[in-house]
Amino acid sequence: MKIKRYKEIQKYVIENNISHEELQKIMIERPSEIMIFMDENNNIAGSLHLWHNRPDYNGRKTSYIGNVNIHEKYRKDEEQLFNKIFEELKKEGIETIIGPLNGTTWNTYRYVTDKGHRSPFLMEPWNEDYYVELFEKLGFKPLAYYISTIMENMNPVQRGHLSKKIEKLKKFDYYKDITVKSAENEDLLVVLNKVYDLTIEAFKNNFLYCELDREIFLKMYMSYEDKIVKKFFKMLYLKDELIGYVFGIPDYAELQYKEKVETMILKTIAISPKYNGKGMGYILIDELVKEAEHSGYKNVIYALMHEKNISKNIGSLLGDELRRYALFIKEL
Repeated sequence: MKIKRYKEIQKYVIENNISHEELQKIMIERPSEIMIFMDENNNIAGSLHLWHNRPDYNGRKTSYIGNVNIHEKYRKDEEQLFNKIFEELKKEGIETIIGPLNGTTWNTYRYVTDKGHRSPFLMEPWNEDYYVELFEKLGFKPLAYYISTIMENMNPVQRGHLSKKIEKLKKFDYYKDITVKSAENEDLLVVLNKVYDLTIEAFKNNFLYCELDREIFLKMYMSYEDKIVKKFFKMLYLKDELIGYVFGIPDYAELQYKEKVETMILKTIAISPKYNGKGMGYILIDELVKEAEHSGYKNVIYALMHEKNISKNIGSLLGDELRRYALFIKEL
């Protein structure tokens, strides 16, 4: 197969018949280059995106790889193709490849490694097993592991764990100064602007963190405006200070095989670092779960938690394992 490299993304857009959806995705993810694979008849056999000038990993010049797509009829001799790519990148000074990671951890990243028994939920990364096997065949090694858990049928035991946490928190003096407000009657753009600085502060120490411009942050979340139910966007205040928020979204993917949505996805939870370890996350989750239950939802998914993060401990306490994922690394 031949490789065509587009280092000018505008040229790729002009020369290829791409959909509006793909264009929007490119505008948000902003890859450094796009590679197209072509057979001897110039038929497109696959593609991938690369992001260069990423933060060094372990002192090594690093690029990210994502949106890897090999059409099924061409799934042979891929090692030769990718080895050629890796050789070219190595000559250009790249020492490490991490992926799948579409530019930053704000975008899609990770491969599903253990699919479990349940269909994919909304905004969940999803892949054929082939791509995990391909990465392993190409010499990629797991770099980090992630997990999603689920509380099914508002499991009374798991709800009990949450209630006990809240009862313990009520003994602290600061609890009386805490209020949780819904975004239900607020403009979504105003809310997103309000939580942007807190989001950056809360996530700045996360694995492979890269700061996101306010404009891109707003564009990214506003792209889901038609799916966001604002009563599931809860903001936590200590007196007048915004110190945390939780963002839940209905699992509209269930409508592909059910008549109505029964599952709420806990998509994002952010707490100001100076209040870590004070149980603020439990307060927000409790408010979201109560809102979901009151609205007729039966299940809650705690989505895409890094195995070493505090949120993973919360998700494991309040739900059963649903899915596992991994992020991979290859030294060139």
